[in-house]
Amino acid sequence: MSKANNFQKMRELSFYQQAAVAIVLLERMLPNYQLFAEVSNFGAAALPRHTLDLVWEWLQVRRAKINFERLQEELELITPEVSHFDMFGVYPAVDAMIALDSMLNGIREQDSTEFINVAKISQASVARLIEHESADLDISTEAELKKVVRDHELMAYEMDCLAELIEICGAVQSFDREQIQQLKAWVKEQGVTNLGMELN
Repeated sequence: MSKANNFQKMRELSFYQQAAVAIVLLERMLPNYQLFAEVSNFGAAALPRHTLDLVWEWLQVRRAKINFERLQEELELITPEVSHFDMFGVYPAVDAMIALDSMLNGIREQDSTEFINVAKISQASVARLIEHESADLDISTEAELKKVVRDHELMAYEMDCLAELIEICGAVQSFDREQIQQLKAWVKEQGVTNLGMELN
């Protein structure tokens, strides 16, 4: 399935179904920030984890009183500046935080396009890793690089995961405790982040 088809199918879901897809994608991105925070001694891995837990709570209890604006302000303070770190890991860390901010924007503004953005950021993060790992290959044109990215097993897996999540969440009308536990179990079953790193 192409990226465009995935995004179009996601747009056809309800607001809360799209939100659920985005939350699960964030579960696969968040460890990228947590690893960066651990290796670089920058930031606070507990805050984005706590924030995502609150987002799950919002999905289940839609009238939950959560100050997402304050959380966004706090998250901004622990989002690294790319230019300050000489390591590739800063990029997926920033991607995870930008995606989490998009998630919170979507909730606050009731704007599901922000949830689509989470999916786009996740795929862009995968593409950046593939491009980084392909730096030593004999690639002379942008078209060749795009083909390498498109054909890479990690990108295929990312797109398959999104397609599967759209199907799973599209069949759910109300996300109760049991449904949410099943989505969290799905993440554990995959066993890896969007960049292929094993989950602890």
